[in-house]
Amino acid sequence: MESIGSRIKAARESKGISIDEAQKETRISGRILSAIEADRAQELISGPVYIKSFIKKYADYLGLDGASLAESFTGEKPAFKEQISVLNKDDRWGRAPAGIKFPFKKIIYAAIAVLVIFFAVKLIGIAGSKTIAFFKSRPKAENKVVAAVKPKPAAKPAPKAAAAPALRIPKGENLMLSLKARADVYLKLRADGSVVYDGILKKGSSERWEAKESFEVSASKGEALAADMNGTPLAPLGKGVIKGLKLPK
Repeated sequence: MESIGSRIKAARESKGISIDEAQKETRISGRILSAIEADRAQELISGPVYIKSFIKKYADYLGLDGASLAESFTGEKPAFKEQISVLNKDDRWGRAPAGIKFPFKKIIYAAIAVLVIFFAVKLIGIAGSKTIAFFKSRPKAENKVVAAVKPKPAAKPAPKAAAAPALRIPKGENLMLSLKARADVYLKLRADGSVVYDGILKKGSSERWEAKESFEVSASKGEALAADMNGTPLAPLGKGVIKGLKLPK
């Protein structure tokens, strides 16, 4: 059965389109386009949601049914089939059938690890009981008259750090969002409901967008984005994959 990547690659080559041309039209990195054609997109992008989004956009650009191809992507690796050894009637001594290796080394290593943990716990218990007995056996110290010492004046509490300035945008003024990438990060941004960016924001690069009411941010690495709204730095947008984070007025 022909894979998703081979179908997309065949469609691109039949139209005489290069990877560079496809990158300019789709605004998707050439590395990701090549990975999709090689059925290895999951090695570059974390999360099947984003991979399906790229497949749909790329396939639609080439005139294929992008929604169908994206839906058929599962991202699952071939399941590992375990071999189950069944002793036959003639094997009365529990020997494994020919061709099947019994994992003796793994069992031995596991048994050694269990024994080491057991003796370690026992030693800790013995040491702890001896320590408790030692302190209980010590005689109580005699009370000694200690000269009164003038207490030091209590230290003044450190002044509280000033709170971050609240984001206040005058009525009628548009929202201006700036994003700077600390690492390569996939970003999908909507301004007032319309997609204004869908691609990889490279490390060190920054972009700026304008909206009347709100922005909606989806990214593969929220901690890699530094956000600024109308000149005021925002708190971290999140950690890991973020989806549909709204930045309203």
